[in-house]
Amino acid sequence: MKRGTDYWSEYIVHIPLPTAFPDPEHHAKLLANVRYLLLVGSLMRPRRLANLCESKFGLKKLGTYFNIVDHYEICDREYCVEIVDLGLESGETMAIVSHGIGGSGAEIVIKEMRALIHWSNAFLGNDEEKVQLRCVGRSGTRGTLGDVPYGTVGVSTASYNDEFDVALPDANLNQRILDCAKRLDIPTALGSGVSTNYFWLGQGRHVPAEGRIAQHIEDERAQAAQDKLWRFVERGIIFAEMEDYTVHSICRSLGISSASVGCVIARRYDVERGEFIIDYDRSAKEKAELLPAQAIVTAFVDHAKDFNAKK
Repeated sequence: MKRGTDYWSEYIVHIPLPTAFPDPEHHAKLLANVRYLLLVGSLMRPRRLANLCESKFGLKKLGTYFNIVDHYEICDREYCVEIVDLGLESGETMAIVSHGIGGSGAEIVIKEMRALIHWSNAFLGNDEEKVQLRCVGRSGTRGTLGDVPYGTVGVSTASYNDEFDVALPDANLNQRILDCAKRLDIPTALGSGVSTNYFWLGQGRHVPAEGRIAQHIEDERAQAAQDKLWRFVERGIIFAEMEDYTVHSICRSLGISSASVGCVIARRYDVERGEFIIDYDRSAKEKAELLPAQAIVTAFVDHAKDFNAKK
C-alpha cells in the first residue's frame, strides 16, 4: 500500500507540517531533498551553522523551515530547522535541527524530521518510498572524566545510558568524521561516553539541599556523587553528555547511520585534589562549540559523493 501524507501525518506532532505555513509547497520543497540530518542542542545553532556552511565551506543556505522567533504563532517548540544545499549535482540537502537538552528532544527530531521528509515528498507527488534519510550526526558539547584538553572534539565510540545499556555509532561514518577533522586541523579524542538522564544528579554534581540537613547526610550525598562518576570510569567511560545513546539507538532501529561528536567544555577530574569537581569552561564553549559540526558537515558531503558514485 502506498504511504501518503495521511500516513506520515500520524508521526508528526511537535514540528509543524508544511501546511501550517502560508506557502505549503515552498516548505515541502525545502524538505524534499533532505538526506542528511545534523542535530544540535541550542536553538541558536542551526542558523549560526547554516551561515558558517555558507561562509566557510561555500555551501548554499536554502532557507529556514522553522524558527521559533520567526514563527512563534505557528509553533512554540524548540525545534528550529535550517536547510543547506550540499553543493552536489545530485541535489542532496542537509537539515540542521535543534533538539534542546536531553534524549527526548533528540528522539522527537530524528523521528519527526524523517516523517516530514517523507510527507513532503508525498505532498509534492514524488515517490516517497524511494526516499531514505541516510545519516544523522549530532554536534554538541560534553564533559570529560579523563585528561582530554578543553576544545578537543570528543568522538563517541560507544554510548551507554544510566543502566549501562550500550548503543553504537556507525563505524564508517565515525571514520569519515575523524578523517575530515584531521583535514580541518580539528583536535579529536576517541572514547566511550555515558548519556545521563539528568545533568546535575546524573553526572555526579552534588547540590546542597535547602533547609537544615545534617552534615553527615550532605557528606554522604556528596560521596555518592563521586562514587557515581568512579563507576563510569571503571567501565572505561571518558565522556559525559545527555543525547548520544538515544541518537544511536533510535537510528539503529530505523536503519540510519549515526555518529555523535562534541566539544569538551568540562574537565571533571581535578588531579591535585584527587576528586571530581563541578567544572565548566565558558571560553572553550565560545571558541569551539561549532568545531564538531564542521567535521560532520564535511563528512556528509563526502558520504553523498561516494553514495552517488556507487549508483
